[in-house]
Amino acid sequence: MIKIEDAAWGLRIEMKGQPTRQELSKLVDDLRKALPNARPFFGVILDMTGIGLIHPEMRDMLIQAEKLLQARGMLRLAACPSSALAASQIRRISSDSGIGPGLRCIDITAEGWQLVAELWAVSGREPDGSKGGATSHVA
Repeated sequence: MIKIEDAAWGLRIEMKGQPTRQELSKLVDDLRKALPNARPFFGVILDMTGIGLIHPEMRDMLIQAEKLLQARGMLRLAACPSSALAASQIRRISSDSGIGPGLRCIDITAEGWQLVAELWAVSGREPDGSKGGATSHVA
């Protein structure tokens, strides 16, 4: 199940369980309807703590969603994957979609990771342990 929460600073997208291709397709459609063409710049938190690895069939839909978000004004994406391998996968997807520089993967094993994700998405505050343009370590 995928849940989208709209906030004044941007969006929080939560994936509970492994999403199906249909759920990801619905996500893209929902984003297309929810985001006006000229929304001011915003950040996104992609909470992927409920899923494991990103299946190849999900990859294209995630690229499509990221490209749509970027086209509608997304500046920063705080991805919160559940493993180092999933973080590597989301980095590759974000690189392919052109979001690479605005992506930070947040270590969900660290205390207060939700706040770290929000600070990156909202104000561009670098997560501890990361360098400009790099992503933080995900255990």
